[in-house]
Amino acid sequence: MPEEPVIRSVGEFAKSLGLSRWTVSRILNGHSGVHEDTAKRVLDEMKRLHFQPNMMARSLRGTKTGLVGVCLQEVDSPILARKISEIQRALHARDLRGVIELTAGQSDAEHKIINHFLSLKVDGIVLVGSTLTPDDSIFTRLKQENTSVVAVDATWNVPLPRIELDRQAAMLICLRHLRQRGRRSFALLGLESDPVYGARRIEGLKSAAKKLELSWKESFTSIKVDTQSDWSFSYGHAAAQELLQMESPPRGIIALNDEVAIGAMKAIKEWGYGIPKDFSIVGFDNLDIGQWVEPSLTSIAQNVSELIEQAIDIMQSISEGSNPDEFPIVKVQPKLNVRGSS
Repeated sequence: MPEEPVIRSVGEFAKSLGLSRWTVSRILNGHSGVHEDTAKRVLDEMKRLHFQPNMMARSLRGTKTGLVGVCLQEVDSPILARKISEIQRALHARDLRGVIELTAGQSDAEHKIINHFLSLKVDGIVLVGSTLTPDDSIFTRLKQENTSVVAVDATWNVPLPRIELDRQAAMLICLRHLRQRGRRSFALLGLESDPVYGARRIEGLKSAAKKLELSWKESFTSIKVDTQSDWSFSYGHAAAQELLQMESPPRGIIALNDEVAIGAMKAIKEWGYGIPKDFSIVGFDNLDIGQWVEPSLTSIAQNVSELIEQAIDIMQSISEGSNPDEFPIVKVQPKLNVRGSS
């Protein structure tokens, strides 16, 4: 009987099973999204071959610097700070270190930063909230350099493996929840003022409205505050002031983020209304502060940990030889955390 081949890496193990390294890595890391039969086959074969993956060997193979370039627009919001924290955690677990650069939302700056990362010979690049357009010349260089790059929540459909929150699904569960609470008209606080993700959320709401047989024109009112430069508590407070001056204000409120929602709640209570008796409100991002206001805030969680883990898994797979073109767009599902505000 011929001897079993010696399996030294996750890549070799995946190849022996006729599976992608990405699929096997997700099973070994306990992630969801893999068929139960496939997971069982992998674990059974792992036991049969006495294969125990080495954690160091599962870091990026062929690494020379141990560095990963991380490019973000800004770090001026709690959710972006959380994404940075999760990226650092995921990289450190793989014995890697991140080099973080900010673009202030400027695609020219992002272009230069990527070139800088390439000059540093980083082992991979993670673009968070990229504003690059699909025809940017940097993608030609990235292909020539054979660099492992993933885009998290990119603005445009860039020619890279992409991981993003399913914002259409987020809006559907949000709207369905408010309808179940008896709300038939809805105020959107700040959604249209977001140049990056606002359009996707509006698109998701329109699709959800159609499914729930709601008239977009009659049931939805968008409110944005041009005098406010950020989407903070004060923005929400000012937006709610405008809402409450309407003759028949919508009673279901969907806020751009949790800070906007909490600011709006303060204004609503100042006017003598009750929450959720008179108004129901849902935030976005599921920040910790939402659990400490009164009433506690219903909010949609982005599942940031899953978002980042998938991004780093894909980057790792590409670095180990997987074809970037083989990766579909990965959509991470949101979660609605129902609390007192709705």
